[in-house]
Amino acid sequence: MNASSGSDGSPVSRAGEELARLQERIGLAREELARLQRLACAEERRVDDCLLVEAVEQMVASTLRAHLQAEDAASRLEEVSRSAELDGLTGLPNRTVLLDRLGRAIASAKRRGTHLALLFVDIDDFKRINDTLGHAGGDQALRFAARCLASAVREADTVSRYGGDEFLILLDEVSGPSGALVVANKVIAALGAPSQLGGQRIRLKGSIGISIYPEDGEDDATLIAQADAAMYMAKRGACGSVATARSR
Repeated sequence: MNASSGSDGSPVSRAGEELARLQERIGLAREELARLQRLACAEERRVDDCLLVEAVEQMVASTLRAHLQAEDAASRLEEVSRSAELDGLTGLPNRTVLLDRLGRAIASAKRRGTHLALLFVDIDDFKRINDTLGHAGGDQALRFAARCLASAVREADTVSRYGGDEFLILLDEVSGPSGALVVANKVIAALGAPSQLGGQRIRLKGSIGISIYPEDGEDDATLIAQADAAMYMAKRGACGSVATARSR
C-alpha cells in the first residue's frame, strides 16, 4: 500500500511525512558537505584545516544519524502499512485488500477473456463452538480455519477474512465452476482435519458458495452477493456443503 502525498492524519501518512522530512535533511547535509569540500579545494581560499576537518566530521555524523533515522522511519512505515492490510486476529488480508485484488482480477480477466471464482466460506455452528470453547477458544478456531483455507489454495490466490466467521477466497484464472468446485472440496477437507482447540478435539465444517466471473456477475459487488446467496443455499443442506450461484 502506498502512502498518499496528502496528509489525512493516519499513522501511514504521519510516518510517510516523517520519512520525507528525514530524506530532505539527508539531501541538505550532502549538499553542505559537497560545498565544504569544494571550499577546501579552492586554491584562492584559505581555510583553517582543523576547522574544516571538524566541520566535515560533524556533517558526516549528522548525515549518518539522518540515514539511521530514515531507515527506522521506513521500517515503521512498512510495518504500519502491513498492519493496515491484515486482519488483526488471523493475519489474513482484510476486506479492503480483498476488494482491491478482486477489482484488479476482474479487470485482468476481462482483458484476457478468462474466468475467476469467488468462494464465500462460512464456518458452520460457530456460535456453538464459541459458546463451548469460550471467546479465546473461538478466536483459536478462527485462526485454525484461516490456516486451513490458506493451505488449500494456490499461493497466487487470496484468502481473506471478510468478517466474523466468514471468509472470502479469490481464485484467479480458473477453468470455470468445475475448477472452483475442486478447490472448494479441498477447503472442506482441510477444515475437517481434527484439531485440539480449547482442550477439546474438534473438526470444523464450512458451507461454501461459489460465483464465477463473468457468468455470475461482472463487478465485485455482484460476485460477492451471488457467492453469499449461494453460501446460504449451501447452509440449508448438510454441514460442509457447497453450492454454486448457478445452482440456486
